Amino acid sequence: MKTLVLQSCREPAPDWIELCLDSVREWACRRGFSYRFTGDEIFAVVPDWYLEKAGDRKQIATDYARLAFLQKALNEEGFDQALWCDADLLVLDPEMQLTFEGSCAFGQEVWVQTDGKGRLKAKRNVHNALCVFRSGCPVLPFLIRCTLSLMDRVDPDFLVPQFVGPKLLNALHPLADFSLLPQVGALSPAVVADLLADGGEALALMKRQSTAPLQAANLCASLLDESDATRLVKILLSTESAPEDLRLGRQ
Repeated sequence: MKTLVLQSCREPAPDWIELCLDSVREWACRRGFSYRFTGDEIFAVVPDWYLEKAGDRKQIATDYARLAFLQKALNEEGFDQALWCDADLLVLDPEMQLTFEGSCAFGQEVWVQTDGKGRLKAKRNVHNALCVFRSGCPVLPFLIRCTLSLMDRVDPDFLVPQFVGPKLLNALHPLADFSLLPQVGALSPAVVADLLADGGEALALMKRQSTAPLQAANLCASLLDESDATRLVKILLSTESAPEDLRLGRQ
């Protein structure tokens, strides 16, 4: 299956983001996939009115741009399969395989945080830090249409970062029953804090609620400061110090 892996971020990227990008490039190379990186030129495919409404909330513009780029790869460039990986997605296992039924799939996170009473809670969510579409997928043009329609009608004063990304996917999932990739998760701030502290209840809860060992994780750059992010990536890339099921597994 002819496959393209697409990534984008503003350059120059912090060193820890470069390590994340490198992990995806290595994985794509091992799988025999084509790889493409774009900078801010990714926003050229976003309509002007959309960019104006999104303002400085670039994540919202990227949520549309990734879909448009993936559709172009499938419809105009002859790829059988096209993947998007966020720039802060770290591949922990370079032998990771993405096997699923149907024409598209999305990552699944176990998000751990405290509730209003200070108790840790875990919730499984759909996310688009890694999403996969195959040629002829009916979901991709539908998501593009939904994204444009929602953005056209939303009041920009009430526009939240995940409006046409994970929030849209999680609203649709009970009806659409998307194929999910639980091996591609995300690390919440509570779990990150435990990883930096060499263990804790949030990390333990995430592991208990996970249905598959993590082979890749969205590190959620918007919720991390740079020093913590740098330490976190070093921990996760270390085969000696990384926690079980959160190891890169290099030989």
